[in-house]
Amino acid sequence: MSRQDHIREFAAKALADGRVDYFIGWKKGHNASEVIPAFVKDPADVEQLIWNPLCHHNLVTFIKRNMPDPVDAKIGLCVKGCDSRTLVSLLQEELVDKEKLYVVGVPCDGVVDRRKLEKEFADELVDVAFPEKGKVVVTTRKGETKEFAQAEVLLDACGHCRYPNAVYADDVAGPLETEPDREGTKPDWSDIADYENLSDDEKQAALEKVYSTCVRCFACIHVCPVCVCWDKCVNRSRQPELVAQKVGAKENLLFQMIHMFHVAGRCTSCGACDRACPVEIPLHLLHRKMNKEIYDMFGFEPGTKLDEKPVFQLFDLATDHFGD
Repeated sequence: MSRQDHIREFAAKALADGRVDYFIGWKKGHNASEVIPAFVKDPADVEQLIWNPLCHHNLVTFIKRNMPDPVDAKIGLCVKGCDSRTLVSLLQEELVDKEKLYVVGVPCDGVVDRRKLEKEFADELVDVAFPEKGKVVVTTRKGETKEFAQAEVLLDACGHCRYPNAVYADDVAGPLETEPDREGTKPDWSDIADYENLSDDEKQAALEKVYSTCVRCFACIHVCPVCVCWDKCVNRSRQPELVAQKVGAKENLLFQMIHMFHVAGRCTSCGACDRACPVEIPLHLLHRKMNKEIYDMFGFEPGTKLDEKPVFQLFDLATDHFGD
């Protein structure tokens, strides 16, 4: 049985048994080259649920605010490894009710970055197929076909993933992916090495240059599953106006720094912010830098243990020291 078949089976049973009021998964978009979130309420509709490496959405985003009717619903949802870690982060902070969730873990060997595929063609994509593990075949509207190795077109955030399987789930869709050896090994931070080697002035200039293209559309905040103070967002505040509405390099950097500090110790590098950014700023790298600092100080990786307290609830000013 495929992962997709498992997902459909779990969703149908949970809906039929009344365990959940609706189930959140993925379904085909306007054609076979796109995937969008799916909200299923009827067991007869589970056939629309799919799974493939285009299923990039972190569905935990949809349980953190303004859920579909009924507001107090019991919810089922699919989570990849990084998604499950964001869910654990929210559970650790008691921001969602575990008793109202049914979680299906979906082992994942990385999601495909559709933008990378689009840049290979001048024509519209109409089909992205996965004939076998590790292979991607793309077809355009004019019939052009090209094959890629999946590793070549993965989302950048997937390149350093240490958790291909859900760290928390009630059921698992199929066999687990091979886990890397995490025991006694540190995360790979090579993607931010160039930035770390810069001087302080060079870092400031580099950040201002990167964020100068930000249009302050708030898409990164909309999709971030651990950005939860939506109705009291400092970046959105107008009374008082804490962040200027003006769009400029320094204002944009302040905007992103506020978001970075807000999700520090909670970001799981799911890459949702990168995918949502209309000007393709590599937003996850700034959060990776903050996660590295937290790991170096506390040995903490966000959302990996359900019974663990969030890192900033663990720090004791009287006993913990930096640089010892």
